[in-house]
Amino acid sequence: MKGGANMTESELRQTVVNIMRGWLGWSEANGKYKAIIDLYNTQNPLPVGYKVKYTDEWCATTVSAVGIQAGLEDIIFPECSCYRMVELYKAAGRWMEDDSYVPEPGDIIMYDWQDTGIGDDTGTPDHVGIVAEINGNVMTIIEGNKGAAVSTRTLSVNARNIRGYCLPDYASKATEEDAMTYQQWKQYMEQYEAEKAAAGSSDWAKTEKVAERVTAAGISDGTRPQSNITREECMAMILRATENK
Repeated sequence: MKGGANMTESELRQTVVNIMRGWLGWSEANGKYKAIIDLYNTQNPLPVGYKVKYTDEWCATTVSAVGIQAGLEDIIFPECSCYRMVELYKAAGRWMEDDSYVPEPGDIIMYDWQDTGIGDDTGTPDHVGIVAEINGNVMTIIEGNKGAAVSTRTLSVNARNIRGYCLPDYASKATEEDAMTYQQWKQYMEQYEAEKAAAGSSDWAKTEKVAERVTAAGISDGTRPQSNITREECMAMILRATENK
């Protein structure tokens, strides 16, 4: 895949995560990590003109190499420095450090190991990874150079040491809209129905005292005035009105 051809935003995000998953276990011990650094160094020109060495820290290099592998260098900004990577996302308006933010798969998470947990952390980021999965309030993150290997980390959302998130603009590269699943549609419909059921009578209905009149006539109990009516509810009210007449 190059550049996200014919992919939804969700598929683009998952593609990035899958590349990282494919590198799990690549390490300094088995030498496979060198392929990640070699991929980063294929850029011409190299960011700030620096060629990454095998002896360098390679967490930011890994995130950048994923973008290169996916053909998304224009939204996953390549850098071998966490600090400079954050500056690139800040300049693009794609940096997030709101404590209430809940990340999505494919977001880039920055850490500050010197975070004291007191007040707002404004320190320099030390390490970086890619969010792979969100399960409730728990994130699974894949990181290069974690224990000298590509490894996973499990962390709660808004945990200590999270400096913020770099947010690649996947939506700008998507060429198809995400299809709504049946379960998603059902949830939206249930939410919509609940909102309608909670709504009170409209002004004209209040003026006409509709709820009071149908209740007095035994046609309806007057509740849920804004809800949709089913065929059987309609039949029941017609029968009551006919019988009462």
